[in-house]
Amino acid sequence: MEMCNNPIYNFTEMRFALRAALGQHPWLYFALQRFRSSRRHLLVTKDTEIVIEGYPRSANTFAVAAFLVAQGRPVKIARHLHVPAQVIQAVRWGIPTVVLIRSPQEAVLSLLVREPHLSAERALQDYITFYRKIAPYREGFIIAPFDEVTNNFGQVILRVNERFGTAFVPFEHTNENIQQVFALVEEMDKADQKRDAVTETTVARPSVVREELKRIRRQELNQPKAKELLEEARQVYEMVMEWM
Repeated sequence: MEMCNNPIYNFTEMRFALRAALGQHPWLYFALQRFRSSRRHLLVTKDTEIVIEGYPRSANTFAVAAFLVAQGRPVKIARHLHVPAQVIQAVRWGIPTVVLIRSPQEAVLSLLVREPHLSAERALQDYITFYRKIAPYREGFIIAPFDEVTNNFGQVILRVNERFGTAFVPFEHTNENIQQVFALVEEMDKADQKRDAVTETTVARPSVVREELKRIRRQELNQPKAKELLEEARQVYEMVMEWM
């Protein structure tokens, strides 16, 4: 894709690069985020009940929605920042934390559809950085792979309870509960996009439109630099899966 001279592309690349750089340092990242009123509710605080965090498009929204449906009450969840700082700070405070992960190829392709002006190289580098940066803190959180979250999230909650001594209600994957989750996911998408209708390229549920766009962008992963980064990202994925 010829995007190097596109100002929107350059802005997106810079935005993600800046987030990746700042997001490695909790004190700096949180100091800056507190000036953004629209983001404060996403930040971990000492009274946060649980942190659900991961690289983008790794079932973050599904996990948050399913957790809320299962509890049946308002829960203070820190989420959707997609930076190591969130996980690091949560672990330092001893707050129950779930780190989500998806295979790099699928996570990155889904992100490229959501962010059409983002390069595959930038997306892959951010994947690698996210999980490498939280590695020293792995004893303070549990890992939840994409397939487990979307097919057996109740087991994830049970592991949270066992690890942190909590008593959260496990999610049951009934048709009724899944429909509630997808309804909540769509409401979250409309709020995030500030639209009255769901945006198919961003909504965190299965989408035929998104699958076709992923097919189109898949070729970018075959470029030399992207192939090299994808192989490194796969090694990172295997490393993280060994933490379970």
